[in-house]
Amino acid sequence: MFLLLSLFVAGAAAFGSPRPHIVIMIADDLGWNDVGFHGSDQYPTPNIDALAYNGVILNKHYVQQTCSPSRSALMTGRYPIHTSMQGFPILAAEPNGLPLDYKILPEYLQELGYRTHAVGKWHLGFFRTNYTPLQRGFETHLGYYTGYTGYYDYMAQVRNGDQIVTGLDARRNGTVAWDIVGKYSTEVWSQEAVRVIKNHNPEEPLFLYFAHNAVHASNRGRLLEAPQGRVNSFKYIVDPNRRTFAAMVSKVDDTIGDLVEALKEKEMLDNTIILFFSDNGAPTTNADFPNWGSNWPFRGAKETLWEGGVRSPSFIWSAALQENPRVSNSFIHITDWLPTLYSAAGGDRLFLPKDIDGVDQWRTIFWDLASPRDQALLNINERERSAGIISRLDTPFPTYWKLIVGTFANGRFDGVYNDVRSPANPPYDYKKILNSRAYKAINTYSIPATKELSMKYLRGQATVGCGNVRQVNDLVPDCRSHPCLFNLDRDPCERLDLAPNNTDIVQKMYNTLKVYRLGLLAQSNQPLDLPAANPINFNNTWSSWRV
Repeated sequence: MFLLLSLFVAGAAAFGSPRPHIVIMIADDLGWNDVGFHGSDQYPTPNIDALAYNGVILNKHYVQQTCSPSRSALMTGRYPIHTSMQGFPILAAEPNGLPLDYKILPEYLQELGYRTHAVGKWHLGFFRTNYTPLQRGFETHLGYYTGYTGYYDYMAQVRNGDQIVTGLDARRNGTVAWDIVGKYSTEVWSQEAVRVIKNHNPEEPLFLYFAHNAVHASNRGRLLEAPQGRVNSFKYIVDPNRRTFAAMVSKVDDTIGDLVEALKEKEMLDNTIILFFSDNGAPTTNADFPNWGSNWPFRGAKETLWEGGVRSPSFIWSAALQENPRVSNSFIHITDWLPTLYSAAGGDRLFLPKDIDGVDQWRTIFWDLASPRDQALLNINERERSAGIISRLDTPFPTYWKLIVGTFANGRFDGVYNDVRSPANPPYDYKKILNSRAYKAINTYSIPATKELSMKYLRGQATVGCGNVRQVNDLVPDCRSHPCLFNLDRDPCERLDLAPNNTDIVQKMYNTLKVYRLGLLAQSNQPLDLPAANPINFNNTWSSWRV
């Protein structure tokens, strides 16, 4: 069975063969150090860790710096500068959305016979109905359209000068979902994902896009929300905000258990690919909407191109990958998932546009090969006058170099570390992983990581160390006066600017940025369309307001 599955998921099966079910789960604003498999021991994430240790931990997986740009890159396989999505995330009253010119991931999978369902956050536009999920390749959607909502009341806000405009944002297939108001959204999304799986015909391939609002901060005055009983279980965490954040992450971890159990009960798990990642780094504590997440030991936060903003806690799991669980340092960018999952589904690359920026990484992941990607554009923001790129150069040995131009939010997020290490933290408990619902669902397969020693080894490999980062907190370089250059292999925490002594590398990478700049489409962000978009016009709900 494993041999047949291996041949199939490696892309060898012909059209019409059983295709793998595909589940993408996105956590919102989850930091690098907010999961156990990266070395955090402040609170457990046993279900997440169980799949990570028994799949492939993606230690060099890069995303965009904020929500809408990441989702557009995932869905189109294109850098945001090629879809006009490189700017600020779409605001609730903004007449903006992912351009309709681009076919997106669920539409490609539908052509391969997939049934497609979306749960949770959309954030790719809704000012017209043809920008919403059911018009863009999804058969069903339970969730919300904007960037964030309350976890119980589903209210979404937007600031318009001194005014705060507020409305309900909860949708079931385009219709207002009044019935979920008052229920904790993380649980609601999980129940919907389980319902989709239970009602699915296993003979047909399933694509489930499961995008949490957790652990994004909610509305002003009530930034973090979780069931009080779960919050109380983390009394040893001194900071009350971090305590609530821990409860929110814990509820996300529960959804992994729910999901894997449902797939197991439906006898779909042995033919399912599960991809988990965060859409960007945590905003930590310096942002307008802080969530008290941790990107330790990386510099920066959400909204920046520092590692803390764009290096995502991620893993991919399938039954076949359990034959060789590992930490992968292959260079992967979020644009790669469209061609990679299309390939894993048995699709022919010839049917994808030739101008996408994503690279097919399926054979890289499956066979543990070197990444075919030698560079990734992190972003170019022509309004903010900032940019970033990573290139693998032979200098003289293959080395990953990162070039940063400009700054972000006037440097406010540059040195944010939010180290949550504490003697009060409980010891990391491998038994919780072995007792997790996710592990129990997958333990019928051959799992080399069942032994604690194996998990310790993988955890050590997935944990990034940079020494005492706090000692260099005041040494953030000013990349406005000149581009800054970092050797990510030796200095993943971006402490030492090597630009002055490596002008040839700087010039080469800067020239590459200039080439990308030539193909940039002006960002599509628009002024708020008020009062037309005001929820007061639509029974106090956020609704499509243009024909």
